[in-house]
Amino acid sequence: MYFRLFLLVFLAAGFCQASLIGFDVLGQEQSPKNAAIIRNGLAPQNPAVNAFENRTKFSTAILFEYANASEGDNSIGLNSFTTPSLSMVLPLGSLGVFGIGLEQKYFASNRLELRDQSLDANILYTIRTGLYELAPSYSLRLPFYNNFALGVSYRILFGNSFSALQRGTSQDWESDLWMARNVVVTERETGHFEMKGDWWQQLGGSVHFHKRFVDYFFSYFPAVEMQKNIRHNVQFSNADTLKSTKDSVAFNIPEHFASGVHFLFLKKHNLSLVYEQQNWEKTDLMEVQKAFSCLVEYKITGTGLHYTSFLKRNNFGVNAWYAEKYLKDVSELGISVFSDLWLGRRGTLASLALFGGYRDTKDPYWDEAFFGFKLNLTGVGNWGTSSRRR
Repeated sequence: MYFRLFLLVFLAAGFCQASLIGFDVLGQEQSPKNAAIIRNGLAPQNPAVNAFENRTKFSTAILFEYANASEGDNSIGLNSFTTPSLSMVLPLGSLGVFGIGLEQKYFASNRLELRDQSLDANILYTIRTGLYELAPSYSLRLPFYNNFALGVSYRILFGNSFSALQRGTSQDWESDLWMARNVVVTERETGHFEMKGDWWQQLGGSVHFHKRFVDYFFSYFPAVEMQKNIRHNVQFSNADTLKSTKDSVAFNIPEHFASGVHFLFLKKHNLSLVYEQQNWEKTDLMEVQKAFSCLVEYKITGTGLHYTSFLKRNNFGVNAWYAEKYLKDVSELGISVFSDLWLGRRGTLASLALFGGYRDTKDPYWDEAFFGFKLNLTGVGNWGTSSRRR
């Protein structure tokens, strides 16, 4: 009830999240699919691709997104600025390739405040939630047919949450008039996420085929059982706190299937197609649906040589995606233009993508138009990514 009130009559609000859709969802990232990584880079859904790397590589991503959620005459702007992923690839020669990645699966940090004398209301709501995945991986090219590679990842999910609802003094507490004597009531909830189930559920893998003019991969990760342990207490003013209560919520991050294909033609033209799917199960908290995304990307590959001109040296491309989100009746359509900029002589790469799109939904969520940028930095010092593949 309070959350709806904030959206309709708020006076001040601060956000570090670019979507109100799925505000309280457990275990689903919000960042758009604005890059198809099939031939280069650590791809969480495709660890086998690392087997074709021949140089040590460190990569980080920076993401900014702004969204405008609207319903009728009401609208609200939200934005986020995060570092959604870090990764490293360590080639071990004939022994294969070791990789490790840290990915932000879901993050939100919001502050909503209402101060209105006409409504005799003084309410402050603060929430922070973060769920992350650490995924060490190992990949190896098959010894007798090295166009094929196998990869396996071990997923470690962790995170925590905090929320506080503070209700200030008021003369309209109905049956709770005893609270009207300048008493501030704060409801606090802290929680942490932990993994349940068998250890093998954390393992997932992929197979990747690579030749000069074509790549394709297939990956599968089983469902992961999760539990959120919650501690709740109510505080009156600054001193009096009732006994804490504990609770837990069990949920599954569903199995994940992904597949993609890449074609190189006319020497420098690239076409990529990617499909991902997750089958969410209905819970008591929300109605869900089968989540999937389809992406198509076209890219012109540059030489990567520092002595050639800017347009000939760097990569340029465009991609578009359509996604059915995990929440029922929520879909997303987006487009991105991007460039891979080769820096210096050591294979350092800066990839910049500008994206925008629209999220369509039904009550109780609001439709959202969004735009932003994603910056990927690859290579540090003598490290980097090589345009040559073994």
